[in-house]
Amino acid sequence: MVAVNSTMSGRHVAPWAVYDDDGKLDSVFPPTGRTFSATQSHWFRISGSMIVEHWANRDDLGMARQLGWIPPTPAYLMRMARAKRRLSRQ
Repeated sequence: MVAVNSTMSGRHVAPWAVYDDDGKLDSVFPPTGRTFSATQSHWFRISGSMIVEHWANRDDLGMARQLGWIPPTPAYLMRMARAKRRLSRQ
């Protein structure tokens, strides 16, 4: 068993697309230009020389707050709808 704690950080400069279980486009978060930093933990079970299981957790709620996704403003909800339409056409 191997455990990894890490921090993901960056700037939101491109659309962030989320897909449902069927692979269909669910939501699109248009770029905010804001920076974020979110913690992650990963656990790997290794058998022989291969990873046979992987579990992870990520602070998506904290990241969403930093990026201004939560609580969404009415203007941002409109930008999300436009971004989803644009991405759906591609």
